[in-house]
Amino acid sequence: MGQPVITERGRIVLRRKFGEAEMSDARGITRARLLARFVNDLASKRFGGVVFGYEGVLRNVGGGGAGGPIGADAQHTMPLKEIGSELERLLRNGITVGIVSSAGRESVEPELQHTIRPEYWASTHVGYCNGGDIRTLDDDDDDGNGPAHHQEGADENLESFLQSTVSDRIIPEDRVVRSGHPHQASIKNHDGMYGAVQIIRSAERAYASMPDGIKVLESSAGRLTDVLTNHTSKADLARRVGGMVPKDRHMLCIGCDGQWPGSDCELLTHRYSLSTNTVSATAASCWNLLPSGEYGEEGALTYLKSMNAKDGLLSVTMA
Repeated sequence: MGQPVITERGRIVLRRKFGEAEMSDARGITRARLLARFVNDLASKRFGGVVFGYEGVLRNVGGGGAGGPIGADAQHTMPLKEIGSELERLLRNGITVGIVSSAGRESVEPELQHTIRPEYWASTHVGYCNGGDIRTLDDDDDDGNGPAHHQEGADENLESFLQSTVSDRIIPEDRVVRSGHPHQASIKNHDGMYGAVQIIRSAERAYASMPDGIKVLESSAGRLTDVLTNHTSKADLARRVGGMVPKDRHMLCIGCDGQWPGSDCELLTHRYSLSTNTVSATAASCWNLLPSGEYGEEGALTYLKSMNAKDGLLSVTMA
């Protein structure tokens, strides 16, 4: 195999994945080949479904514009009209669409119903509360239809962890936000003092290790840190939608924060996955192929416009 040609766009993509590194030595050439392999593999596959993250993908968060920093003064934005049009184009052409959010149904459902026309609601699969509550956009059942919906009260392990960290002054009580879902709570992190790494390190110092069955991720939804049980994952929606796709077709996932402890890190472990922001270290998945300066909705639109959909088949051709 000859030495790959590395364009300026390719250099940007490689730096996101591997950091600032020499591109002309043997390791740089190997990394360029890994990028070429991923792009070529992506272009050669035919997809039947796409799962999108919501915050930082279909809807911007933060006060500084697309991809801007999220702070206490973060401005709430609705998804762009073009986002809805592109999603409807996929649905109209028989593509199974999933959307997964860190937030709950009460805030996300009205926004999505405003963005997507009613005739497409029954075909749009939504995972609220990090995938803990999965239903179609037209589902008005208060109980939902996912595995966790009929449980009452917070999970015992989750509640025990929250109570311990509050009583031991690891997390102030006024920072804890109950989501109403048994497997998720959130910690206010508008000042960056209670991020996932800080909470995990404090818990490990206090208790020697994190409790079994508890994980902590950083949400793009308004500077929150989510405390979850292992029963909840955004990847659950990808598995649900993947089960609806014919066996001769693949699944594509598009998220925002693919680097742990980002809220989309589990979603973007899927083999064919793209990010609008941070990426994981693995070369097999979770690449950010966007031009420099594109994030959030703008990046999602670039990805959407690279998708050709017809008769239930979707292909991706990145410029």
